[in-house]
Amino acid sequence: MKEELRLLRARINLSGLTRKEAAKALYLSVSALNRKLRGDLRLTEEERARLMALTARGREGGRDCQGDA
Repeated sequence: MKEELRLLRARINLSGLTRKEAAKALYLSVSALNRKLRGDLRLTEEERARLMALTARGREGGRDCQGDA
């Protein structure tokens, strides 16, 4: 699990997506997202899948998921 979280953190960093953008897309606070990415809180399968999709699209995809029109 720790290795999986490390890889997910790396994907976020490499995609250019900020933690703030990722947290907003998941309807989480930045603090809650960081705790999940450290393994302090459980990351759900839905959250994991959403982060994978967001990081595949990078920052542009993150902005689209915020609901800002």
